[in-house]
Amino acid sequence: MVELRVKGKLWKKQLALPALAILTFTLSWAGAFPQKFVENWYSRAIYPTISTVARIFADAASFAWLDVIIPIGLTLLVVAVRRRKFYFLANAVAVLYLIFFFTWGLNYHREPLISKIPYDAQRTGNAAIETFAKEIAEQINRLYVEKQREPVDDRRVREEAVERVRRVAAVIDGAKWQGSSRIKNSLLANPWFHAAGIDGVFNLFAHEPLITNSLLQFEKPFVMTHELAHVYGYAGEGDANLIGVFATLMSPDPHFQYSGWINLWLYVRNRKLDGLLEPGPRQDFDAMLERMRSEQIQWLSAIQSTILDWYLKSNSVPEGIRSYSQVVRLAAGTEPYWDRFR
Repeated sequence: MVELRVKGKLWKKQLALPALAILTFTLSWAGAFPQKFVENWYSRAIYPTISTVARIFADAASFAWLDVIIPIGLTLLVVAVRRRKFYFLANAVAVLYLIFFFTWGLNYHREPLISKIPYDAQRTGNAAIETFAKEIAEQINRLYVEKQREPVDDRRVREEAVERVRRVAAVIDGAKWQGSSRIKNSLLANPWFHAAGIDGVFNLFAHEPLITNSLLQFEKPFVMTHELAHVYGYAGEGDANLIGVFATLMSPDPHFQYSGWINLWLYVRNRKLDGLLEPGPRQDFDAMLERMRSEQIQWLSAIQSTILDWYLKSNSVPEGIRSYSQVVRLAAGTEPYWDRFR
């Protein structure tokens, strides 16, 4: 009888963390965390401290911490499976999920970005979006010429990306803290990024922004600012895209502006609008599409999209991967107020 009691207590201890993780996931999926509470007490009070501390660790190394996490994680997985340490695996997964959720993932439940800035829904009708698309093309054509006059300095691009996102976060949320600023490439993850069609990732366990090593120069500013938006607690992909728009389009650097506008063109283009781009910008845009097509393995990209869609929906982003493309209407609806982000 004593042995049964001991085993019962041990069993309960072994499943305590998995049970807590499942409960947390269920509450998250159900949207049980109040937005105002998360916004005021977590995203604006607790998370800045977490991010400030994480910055020390993330920026301490020039290499990607993800390249350390991957082999350690795979080794532990293989050893645990071979030794049938399934309780250990369950607890390890639970711990990782709880770390993810309470050091960053809770930001999925903060107030939507669009609720914090003026938004004119009348500017998002079909006719207005068509006019906006023409403006996008005009800006791309103008900036293509302008950016040729200024050399590109990759170090300066990274610094400008950090400063621009800090500026936008400060205007929107009064953020005065500094998150991770070292934008890195992952040697081990790059092959997967290429095959799955991933341009950038926020490594939430090390709070480091990562970009793929094959981005064209004019793609980098927008992708960098998007990933840095995650650093500042803008978890939703649509919100991170909108932060990227504000950060790039309101930068004094024509390379940043060009990157932001051409990213918007990726979502708004259609056959009717194809003729609006001049030969130079058209060549850049086609080169970007060709990079994506040449790297991607379609079935892997489809799996990645399905996983990401499920992941976003399970974290209170009901639109899933469609949230990426909402940036056009969000940008159009907020355009009169962009100047505040200069």
